[in-house]
Formats: sequence, structure tokens, C-alpha cells
Amino acid sequence: MIVGGFDIATTTGCAILNGAKPLHVEAFRALGGTNDGKVYTTFRHWFRDVLKRFEVACIAIEEPLRTPRVNATKLKEGVVELTPKASMDVYLRLYGLRAIAIQAAHGLNVRVEEVNQSKWRKSFTGNGHATKEESLALAQRIVPGLTSEDAAEAIGIAWHLNGVLRAEKLAQQQALLL
Repeated sequence: MIVGGFDIATTTGCAILNGAKPLHVEAFRALGGTNDGKVYTTFRHWFRDVLKRFEVACIAIEEPLRTPRVNATKLKEGVVELTPKASMDVYLRLYGLRAIAIQAAHGLNVRVEEVNQSKWRKSFTGNGHATKEESLALAQRIVPGLTSEDAAEAIGIAWHLNGVLRAEKLAQQQALLL
């Protein structure tokens, strides 16, 4: 079964696998800069094209951040300033890209699974708190010469999805035996 893994962000990691064999791996950045309409349109065209071109049956996308991440800066004894690591515009764009991916997959009858970052990292690297660099090092075993951390994370997400699908198939086969 051909599956896709996507780390959807301002630069989106994409990995299309047929079993353990990579068919396509890239890091995609939608054109448009600060113009959300252009970014969303470019992303939708690219995303649908990838799903159709490789006849993807199922995809997994990393769940977007649920709560804002903050930087804590100690100003003086007992005083800490909290500032967001990303602006609200970034969060809105991430959720917009997520919505487009889900809608595009649905329109092509492609199953979508959302997976928490720590869950796919645990499945792929053995450590739910693995770094991007650790994911890249492991992904380079699958795609020698890979340099994109975004693409590497997409490989990890697709790898995790393969495991989920294998477990589902095994459970179905066991249920038939009972």
C-alpha cells in the first residue's frame, strides 16, 4: 500500500512510501510569502498533485501544535518575561494548511490519520522526545544524502503509519480466526 507522511508547516515535509521503499521525499515551501491566499492555493495544488501522482491510499499528518509555545526570559531576580515563540498568524496558517490537507485527501478518498509528534517519534526512533537531528540521522539510512529535517520527519511519520496499518491488518486477520 502506498502511504504518505506529512509534517505540515511553513516548509512541509513530504514522504511517499511503498512499504519501506521511498517513492518520493521532499521539503515543500508554498509560494506567496505573507499572502495567505497565495500560500493556501499553492499548497493545495501541490498537495493534491502529490496524492494523485503517487496514487496514495492513506496519509498521516503530524498534529499541529495545540498550545502556544513560549520563551521564558529571566529579566531579574524573580521576574520572568514570557513571549510567544510564534505569532498567532503562524498558528492560523498551520491550521489553515491542515484543513486544506484534510479536505484535499477527503476529496480524493484518501484516508487521513493525525498523529502526535511524540507518538510517531517513539515509533520511528524509539524515543518520543527525539530531536530533529536524530530523526534526520535515522531517515538518512532510508534516503542516503537526505539533508532536510522536514523531509526526514515526514519519513518518520509515514514509517509510523506503515506500522499502524500493519497492526490493523494483523488484528483483522486475528479476528477472522476467532
